[in-house]
Amino acid sequence: MRAPSPAPEVRAVLGRANEALARSDAALVQGDLDLMHASLLAALDALAALTAQGHRIHNDGPQPPRWDEAQVTQALWLVLAQLKRAGCAVFPFAGTLLGLERDGRLLPNDKDVDLAVWLEDFSLACRTLEAIGFAKAGNSPPFGNMATFGLLQPAMSVDLFGIRREPEHSRLVGGVWLYGRPPSHQRIVHYPWFELRKRAGPAGDVWWPEPPDALLTALYGDWHTPRPEWDSLVSCRALQQINLQWRCWALKQLCDQWIGGDLPRTQRLLEQILARAAGEDLPEQLQIYRDVLGTAGAHVMPASE
Repeated sequence: MRAPSPAPEVRAVLGRANEALARSDAALVQGDLDLMHASLLAALDALAALTAQGHRIHNDGPQPPRWDEAQVTQALWLVLAQLKRAGCAVFPFAGTLLGLERDGRLLPNDKDVDLAVWLEDFSLACRTLEAIGFAKAGNSPPFGNMATFGLLQPAMSVDLFGIRREPEHSRLVGGVWLYGRPPSHQRIVHYPWFELRKRAGPAGDVWWPEPPDALLTALYGDWHTPRPEWDSLVSCRALQQINLQWRCWALKQLCDQWIGGDLPRTQRLLEQILARAAGEDLPEQLQIYRDVLGTAGAHVMPASE
């Protein structure tokens, strides 16, 4: 049986939230993080207003295609081997490395593959991915060291990150950077020094961080213990500064969770944001959202009522 349509006033507020999210996405593509931040707060204000009035939010937008884990895993090993043969020091990174190293498989809830490369090989790796059939995402933020690529068959999205080596400091510097913008616009992440070692894969030799524990501990802390709700954009241990870019990612994650309608999970994400940024200057609205989510709990009406 089809669910009843939301009341007109609910549709109107949801419309304002979606318009604000669209402005946020457009601002990110332009690298305008001030506008992105303001737009995300406008979207959250609308969602909080609906929740405070007792409405359950259901925003049935298009869902990304689910990947076939077996096919994506096979394609990933092949891509890593092809990149190595092309002279690119590309290796599994972040959630992809975590899943393969801890579980021997990709994380079940992942939506994309994370790869990294030494910054001096970043352009070569981008060209090589395109040469083997990937298409670069056309509506991407202007990051200087990160790019997204897609493959149609199997359906597979790859986020490629460039990491700068600083041997004089015995460290590696990652994150995502907007060249020509102020420090508040940069996500700077420091990793302890590690090397790459050759590892045999199903499709040929690949590059692998050695020791993987150094990178995974910097990113996740206790990476051996699964924490499905841990948000790497919010809680990354190696992040150097809670700044405008961090606030934008945190608010975007909160928007995406809230508009999906799972209020308890949204509340837990907000608590994660507040815990990571304890003592920092955060928007005053976050306390309002915390109160609204805490009051709402599980006792909310469907949006159609």
